[in-house]
Amino acid sequence: MEDREYRLITAYFERAIDDSGLTELQLWIDERPEHLEAFINTMKVLEASAAYLGQPVRMEQSWVKVKAHSEAGVLKRFRLGKLKNWPLYAAASLLLAAVAIVMYGYRFSPTDETPVFAEISNPEGQQSRILLPDSSVVYLAGGSRIRYEKSFSGKERDIYLDGEAFFDVVHRPDRPFVVKSGNISTVVLGTSFNVRAFRTDDKIVVTVKTGRVGIMCSDSGRQQLLRYLVPDEQIEINTATGLYTFNDADAAAVSAWVRNEFIFYNTPLREIASSLEHRYGVSIQFTDDELGKGRYTAKFRNMPLKAVLDDLSLLSGLGYTLRDNQVFITKQHQKGGKIMK
Repeated sequence: MEDREYRLITAYFERAIDDSGLTELQLWIDERPEHLEAFINTMKVLEASAAYLGQPVRMEQSWVKVKAHSEAGVLKRFRLGKLKNWPLYAAASLLLAAVAIVMYGYRFSPTDETPVFAEISNPEGQQSRILLPDSSVVYLAGGSRIRYEKSFSGKERDIYLDGEAFFDVVHRPDRPFVVKSGNISTVVLGTSFNVRAFRTDDKIVVTVKTGRVGIMCSDSGRQQLLRYLVPDEQIEINTATGLYTFNDADAAAVSAWVRNEFIFYNTPLREIASSLEHRYGVSIQFTDDELGKGRYTAKFRNMPLKAVLDDLSLLSGLGYTLRDNQVFITKQHQKGGKIMK
């Protein structure tokens, strides 16, 4: 789906779409069956995001104009004699109505239960496997924390993440699974994906291994669908600037840390060091900031820290000093340290 279709569906959801936009949206849905599926999935993501922001959608009020326009579009095409696809076109129009009605009921079903939350936190150097109430599985990295409702009794399955985690989510088409990290929400129905969102990094990276994932951003109380991701796609968001990049990625390599492996492709040494810090529970510092900018490709499988540092030293031509739980990266043939304060 292109950015133009994202904008049209978002405008439709927000009741801001005009007649020409609605016609374009209906024609796009009419083109291919997978466009219908993309429309439904996008609407679910938008609806889930709006629920978190507490924004009333009132779709039953906005549907009058949409329905009238849809019927007019079908009749116009019928009268012009373009009969080949009119059943699918009419079905698409009816689908728009059905989605609106179903989502309205889904959104506003009342609940009186007060949620009780669980919080799990890993110290640096420790990983854990967590079974959630819906049988979904979370692999939580070192220095990471998640918070979630113990019973998952609400209409959404919400997870609050600070750190890195790999999610293997059980498919529940009527209950979106949402990972929230600051203003960024990762919305899925059932899939597996990796989220790296340490607050100290000012960066969130989402990589999809299976299924589809919607990335939402909340800005000044308004939700925005940034991107849909499919397998082996990744989005990187700079939370300080709001800028993001979208690219292909090897999801198996990104999530290899779950198996105590690290696979890096053309990765800055500073990012490699950050991953090692969380895995081994050490502090890694560069005696010169420039040393952390070099990019390297490497793979480490179930190796002790010193063996990893030795390999990195050979690969980069840099030196290092290991003292207790502190590592100092230096130029070759140098030793590093820190003045205690």
